[in-house]
This record gives sequence, structure tokens and C-alpha cells, in this order.
Amino acid sequence: MKRLTLTLIAILFTAGIISAQSSASATATVLAQLKKGLSITQISGNLNFGEIILNGSAQNQSILPSAGVLFRVIGHPNKSVTITFGNVNLNNNDWVSTNGGTNGTMVFTPVVKHTGSSSTYNNPNDVASGNSYNLVNVSGDGYLYLWVGGSIAIAANQPHGDYTGTFNITVAY
Repeated sequence: MKRLTLTLIAILFTAGIISAQSSASATATVLAQLKKGLSITQISGNLNFGEIILNGSAQNQSILPSAGVLFRVIGHPNKSVTITFGNVNLNNNDWVSTNGGTNGTMVFTPVVKHTGSSSTYNNPNDVASGNSYNLVNVSGDGYLYLWVGGSIAIAANQPHGDYTGTFNITVAY
């Protein structure tokens, strides 16, 4: 009888536990971090070296970043962006195909600076291709102003004509 009583107590105790655990709940935090999309826009300026008279000697021509092209980057505030750019090969192929002459090439070597969230060329900082820079928080948006100048090296025997190429700059989170 003692054994039967213990068995009944065990069954009742187990039934109580089972019924106490017939439902349970838990919570989890849901998080979505929405980042502002990244854009880059040319605001002003150009990289036009103008007319250069060939004189039979090698020469270098340059445009200062403050007198070149100004780009504005907008994205998520305080987020880091990687900036990439490279040299540009210029050629006079289109000019030669229209006018005749000798095809030639030369290289534009860019110089890029940034002024943080300022669209004024004050206290510029060097920008190296492949490095990362933080977007500066301005009223909830991230800004970075990029200034591009650079130089071309003209050979002593450089063929004449109108030389063109395309400068590309990329920003990425």
C-alpha cells in the first residue's frame, strides 16, 4: 500500500508539472539598421587644361584641387567610406580620326583632397586611393567634399591634337 501511495503521489506531482508547463513564451529584440544610400555628385569645376603650346621641350601642366572639380558625397552620418580613383590615360584618337596626324597618349595623375563637411576649400586633407574616410554628420546626413586636381606630363615630342580621357572616382561603404 505504501508503494501504491508513493506511485500515486509521483503521478499527481508529475501531472502538476506537466499542466504547469502547457504553455510558455519568450521575447526577442527585432532590429533593422537602415543606412542612408550613398551618392556622389559633381558640384562644380572641370579638369580642362586649355590650350597648351608645344615647344619641343617636355613640360608639366597642373590644376590645383581648389581650381579643379568639386564632388559632394552624401551618405549615412559618421559612416566610413572607401574612396578609389586612379590615373587617367588620355589620347588624341578622336581628333586624329577627324583631322589626321599621329596618335598619342599621356597620363593625367590626379590629386584628391577632402574638406570634411565644408564646401569651402579650407584646411584640405589628402585623400589616398583605397583609404577610408568618415562622412561628417550634418543634420542627420553624412557629408564629405572631395576636390580633384592633378597634372599631365607632356613629352618633348608629344603629338598634337585634343586629348581626352575620363576620370572615375568611386565611394563605397
